[in-house]
Amino acid sequence: MEPLPIDAARFETFFALGSPVEESPFLFSGEGKIGKNLFLKASLFSALLLLLSFLTSWHPSLLPFSYVLLLLVYIISGTPALIGALEDLSLLNVNIDVLMTLAAYSSIFIGGAYEGGLLLVLFAVSGSLEEMVSSKAKGAIQELKTLTPKKALVLLEDGKLIERAVEEVPVGSLIVVRAGEYVPLDGEVVEGRSLLNLAHLTGEAEPIAKGKNDPVPAGALTVDGTLTLLVTHSSIDSTLSKIIKLVTEAEEKKPRLEKWFDRFSTRYALTIILTAAATTLLFPLFGLSFLGREGSLYRSLAF
Repeated sequence: MEPLPIDAARFETFFALGSPVEESPFLFSGEGKIGKNLFLKASLFSALLLLLSFLTSWHPSLLPFSYVLLLLVYIISGTPALIGALEDLSLLNVNIDVLMTLAAYSSIFIGGAYEGGLLLVLFAVSGSLEEMVSSKAKGAIQELKTLTPKKALVLLEDGKLIERAVEEVPVGSLIVVRAGEYVPLDGEVVEGRSLLNLAHLTGEAEPIAKGKNDPVPAGALTVDGTLTLLVTHSSIDSTLSKIIKLVTEAEEKKPRLEKWFDRFSTRYALTIILTAAATTLLFPLFGLSFLGREGSLYRSLAF
């Protein structure tokens, strides 16, 4: 199997754009499909292992095999949850994920390993679905980023054309955009005429004709003609850059309800953990044993 043809530009683009793992130039052709929705695949596989473990637990001869399957569930779904919980605790962030992980692993000590495994699987599936939806939402931004040319064809005073990185093209320069190419920078048509496809930028269904003195946004696709443009905005201030920035900020901004749930989950998790700890320590003072199935430790873990 031959590796994909790669060069420095592909590596630079991959890291600069934060591309998904399946597009990595480090992978062989076709390998990227394995990594697509990997967390969802792993969580569903973990759910299958939990089901098989539960079914085989009813047969005494298959009980060791059942325990091995259950162990794999805790490894596949439990390890990421445990690592995430430890990271949150290191930042003194006691949230619902920490509470879930603590409940799942503590269930082992009260004979509820299957219930703990089910909790881990449910959280893993929900988390992977959330990540998949989030990735699709970011796909539009990723597509816009890939449409932005990294280089522009600059027209010099002597009539020669030279290729330069868009970051190095100052406002007031003349650039040439041929048919079938994306416009690298915002500009005004100085010479030429062409139909422009703006569907990915504005949603326009039909190409729009642009001629002399007409403004042309970065990211537009020339359909049938060559344009000479006078650059009016730098790459940082281009229309496409502003669109990407606005949409990215909108995605990262949490709705008011989500912020409220974050605050509530933190208080809820801390309250439950402190209540369980108090139950463990205080109940023995009222005559309840510390250990055993009726002890305070068992009751607090069950709680």
